[in-house]
Amino acid sequence: RWQKIFMIPLWNKMAVFWNKMFLTIIVLLIVLFLDAVREVRKYSSVHVNEKAANVNTNAFDHIQMKLFRSQRNLYLSGFSLFLWLVLRRTVTLLTQLAKGMTSHACLETQVNDATEAARKYMAENERLQE
Repeated sequence: RWQKIFMIPLWNKMAVFWNKMFLTIIVLLIVLFLDAVREVRKYSSVHVNEKAANVNTNAFDHIQMKLFRSQRNLYLSGFSLFLWLVLRRTVTLLTQLAKGMTSHACLETQVNDATEAARKYMAENERLQE
């Protein structure tokens, strides 16, 4: 089934476009991940300073809220980046498998044809020797 899907001529034309889109999304996810890391570091250091200064509870809660949001964004962007890389690897392996199955089928037909030709020539050789 994959062999038929990946051998469609339209797929080859779209493959170049999708490869660029994959790379663009990976770069976007890396930027989001790095921004989330920066935000977590920023609010983690503010958290320590504000707690030491004994500020009012509203400011402390606000900082905790921002820290929670930045940590949430960090986890979401990190897992999204990881899963996107897994998806890319899976598609790459499926493509290679489809190409390998195609070449395997071609080689198998060549081997069968060569075997039949060898049998035919051996039979002819035996007839000639008799």
